Amino acid sequence: MMKTLIITGTPRKKGHTIAMAEYLAGQLDGEVEWLSVDNRKDITPCRDCRYCFTHPKCAIDDPMNEIYAKLDAADRIIFAAPVYFYNIPGSMKAVLDRLQVYWAAIIRGGRKEPYRKGAILLVGGAPESERQFLGASTTFQYMLDDLGAVCEGIVTMGGSDKKGLAERPDVRKKLDELAERLCQNGSDN
Repeated sequence: MMKTLIITGTPRKKGHTIAMAEYLAGQLDGEVEWLSVDNRKDITPCRDCRYCFTHPKCAIDDPMNEIYAKLDAADRIIFAAPVYFYNIPGSMKAVLDRLQVYWAAIIRGGRKEPYRKGAILLVGGAPESERQFLGASTTFQYMLDDLGAVCEGIVTMGGSDKKGLAERPDVRKKLDELAERLCQNGSDN
């Protein structure tokens, strides 16, 4: 059975980011697990101690270990976040910094080739513009790459201060198409 991990970084539990993620999740096969990383004060920030350069884990022993286990068990990883000032929320970035251990696998020589699928969902309140989601999408694309996931698509929804997902058939269509790609056989990559 396919396992999907949806990682959200929004403080609004009934906001547009969650609406997009729920819409997509409703179309995915297998098991879907949700992980909210908003305001995780129990996770210590990365100290750049470089322990992970020589060890396949982080030197910090905290609840981030549970997140590593969830990431390692996932066949699909979806990042869903609002965009504040052209990038992801700070609390989500602090958690992502702890994913250094996956990037450090390159130095250790233990990096895996892409073996799973990923996706990115981004929401912005301002009217959609050409570069509105560039910073956040770039950050998440690198994260998916480090996690061994091929990015199957990025779906954005600008202008959410005026219209939500219910009023955006264009966004729902992109989510439908993304769900189809995520559910295709893994050998199609």
